[in-house]
Order: sequence, then C-alpha cells, then structure tokens
Amino acid sequence: MLSIVQSIALNGLDGYLVSIQVDISDGLPYFEIVGLPDMSVKESKERVKTAIKNTGIHLNSKKIIINLAPANTRKEGSKFDLPIAIGVLISNKEIKNKNLNKFLKETAFIGELSLNGKIEKVNGILAIVIEAKRLGIKRIILPKENIKEASIIDGIQILPVEYLNELIEYLNGNQKLKEVEKRKIDVKTENKYEVDFSEVKGQESVKRALEIVAAGGHNCCLIGSPGVGKTMLAKRLPSILPDMNFEESLETTKIYSISGLANQENPLIQQRPFRSPHHNITTASLIGGGRIPKPRRNKFSPLWCSIFRWINRIWQKCIRNIKRTIGK
Repeated sequence: MLSIVQSIALNGLDGYLVSIQVDISDGLPYFEIVGLPDMSVKESKERVKTAIKNTGIHLNSKKIIINLAPANTRKEGSKFDLPIAIGVLISNKEIKNKNLNKFLKETAFIGELSLNGKIEKVNGILAIVIEAKRLGIKRIILPKENIKEASIIDGIQILPVEYLNELIEYLNGNQKLKEVEKRKIDVKTENKYEVDFSEVKGQESVKRALEIVAAGGHNCCLIGSPGVGKTMLAKRLPSILPDMNFEESLETTKIYSISGLANQENPLIQQRPFRSPHHNITTASLIGGGRIPKPRRNKFSPLWCSIFRWINRIWQKCIRNIKRTIGK
C-alpha cells in the first residue's frame, strides 16, 4: 500500500516541500530510504522502527521503500522521522480514517523521534512554518517543545504533539490535539544593550558620522590606528539604530533558529545583533555555506551586522598598495 505524507526541508534560510512516499509490499524484510538522504536521514529507519515498536504496534516483516521527493535535492537532519513514521503506519493500515487523504494534503509533519516514541524538538522551525504557510498548507504538526517559536506565525494551524501514540490516536479520530494560539508580539519592547552610544565621550565628528549612518542605513568604514576607539564606537552603534520592525525581527530570528541558537522561552529577536569577526575570517565562515547552505554558528551576519575590523584591514592594505604604486 502506498501513502504520501508532506514535510518541509530547509535550503539556506528558505524551505521547500518534501513529499514522503511510503510503499509497503510483500517480499523479503527490507527497509530502504531513497531520494538523496544524508546519514542522519538514513539512520531514521532504526529510530522509526524502534519508536513504533515501543508504542505497542507490530510492523509486518515486509519490503518497505521510502522516497523523499524531489529526489534530486539532498535531504538532511532528523526532522523527517515523524512524517516517515506516519507514512509507514498508514501503509501498514494502523491508521484508518475516511477523511485521511484530504487531511494529509493539507498537513505537514515535522519532528525527530526518540526510541520511546517521544517527539523531540528540531532546529529551524520558524523557517519551516513560514514556508508551510506560503505553500498554502493549513496545519502543521510539530514537537511540543517548538510551540513558542512556531506560534509567532499566524494564518496556519499549529498542532503540538509530545508522543507518537498521541498522534496515532488523533489521526484515528480517538483523541483531539489542542491548537496553539498565536502569541501576542510587542514589537515596541525596550531594547537593553550591554553598552550604549551615550557613554562615548568626545569623538564628536565620528559620533555625528555614525548617527547619519544609523539614520540612513548607510555603510561605514572606520579607519585609524589601534586604540583610537573604532571597536568601541562600532559596538555601541546598534544602540542608536532604529527599532526593528516585525519583518526584520522575523528574518533575524530565522537565522538564529536554523543555527540552533534561538531562545525557546522568548524566541523572537528584537534587538539588533552585533558581530565582530576576525580580520582573517573566510567568506564561508562569515556568511555560512557548505554543500547544503546554512548560516555559520556564531559567525553569521544578519541585517546591520558590523564588520569594521575586517573592512579596516582590507582598506589599509589597499592604501599601502596605492602608496607603493605612486612611489614607483
């Protein structure tokens, strides 16, 4: 029997729909996942089989083939555990509901399975929910630990679940899941920075320049000898930047969420971030990258990110080269 369950994968900061197709047929016992899965996805078959067994369901010894479509893009992470498990249970006729096909077309599943059937949190849930809403998906079923981050987005039904057996009962119509209400976001929350621009004494011309930079959203290059106050001024620049609107907060929070750095208690970032990378940093370390693009942990560069030291070194090197050329 063939079943199709929907999920969302991430590519950089954006997501795309993944169709998880599960087929169970007669034959020698066999369990295979295809569709360019990485090692963490391939290992999900052991987590899925054990989690299903520990919920009290016996899987028949049959041939199980799982395809992650589109098959030409690489899939990574443990977030496909839950949709794979649901697909296997449907194909094994453990989940029966007359409206199941319609429900599956309107629903996305996300979550990692532990061996006892508990559904663990995953990274990047904010980007996943945003993409699900954009694709017209009506509801998303996700780990209970991710609800505070997911509830930032309205216009899509959020159904948290803690254990696999709870979800099975819900899909069979024997139990209800409590929908998460959208969180009320106050975008005018007072920002508290460790350092403040008002602490700077003197440096009137530089302060005036940075005020213009902050007001107009311009780029800025600080040049000077070590110890004159470049870093000190740069660190205090975010404290005079305009307050972040909801769209900017959402974009910045997506980066933190995908990197696994989001605060689950208060996930929405409303304070402009500051980064001071080393001048020898590589492009990949600064902005992220890899075979499957993703932000670099603690090295990513969100909106208004300051990289003055790095630019200063490059600028000084250019000046030295110009002086050498003129001297010749």
